[in-house]
Amino acid sequence: MSGIALKLTSLLVKTVAKPMANAIKRQAKEHETFRNICIKMAQTLHSGELRLRMSLLGEKKIRVRPLNDTKAIEQGANFISEFFIFSVAGSLIFYESYRSRKKASEARESLADDISVLQNEIEYIKSKLGDINIKLDDYVVPEGYKPKYIKIENSKKEGQQASKQELTVK
Repeated sequence: MSGIALKLTSLLVKTVAKPMANAIKRQAKEHETFRNICIKMAQTLHSGELRLRMSLLGEKKIRVRPLNDTKAIEQGANFISEFFIFSVAGSLIFYESYRSRKKASEARESLADDISVLQNEIEYIKSKLGDINIKLDDYVVPEGYKPKYIKIENSKKEGQQASKQELTVK
């Protein structure tokens, strides 16, 4: 999926998540079991928050008054809906991160494969070049050949019996 398509999909999911969060709030007000879950969650969050605040202020032991049911249902439903939206957004971020890492990993693997192929080709060319150099060392220009642009020189090194021909550009 392209980057733009993924961003549009992400925006669509976030847009759909908000009405779902509102539906969660409505369900909390209408259904007894869900309402009890929201009340218990809100009371737990409320008491935990107050205890944390008071311990930061230096208070040792406090008594936390519970929220009334209406406020607890509202806060519990808000917490669940916010958690839902956060989960959707976080999941999209993790998915995008996973997708980009996978894409980068595939690119590295492809590059490593290309390098391996090129190294094999270099070794093959080196071996062929060695064969060609051996053949060139044994090459002798035919007698009587007078090229226009290449100068042929016979050189004799110390200890050699036969002379070696060298080709240079005029």
